Amino acid sequence: MKYVLITLVSAATLGVSLPASAAPSQGKVCPPQTLILPLDHGPRAQSTPYLNQQRKARYDAEVKACKDTAK
Repeated sequence: MKYVLITLVSAATLGVSLPASAAPSQGKVCPPQTLILPLDHGPRAQSTPYLNQQRKARYDAEVKACKDTAK
């Protein structure tokens, strides 16, 4: 009986959460959050200049796409 209850609760939880995640474009914030790059120099660098360059290019593409959809 305990396993049946756990199964029913799990199914109900998934049934409630799936429709909310089916439409991710509704919760999209435009423009995206500000770009914060990790430290890419010094003795305790958290990233590399190349990775920061990729992050900046990806952020610029998101901002451009956001502006295009707003038109």
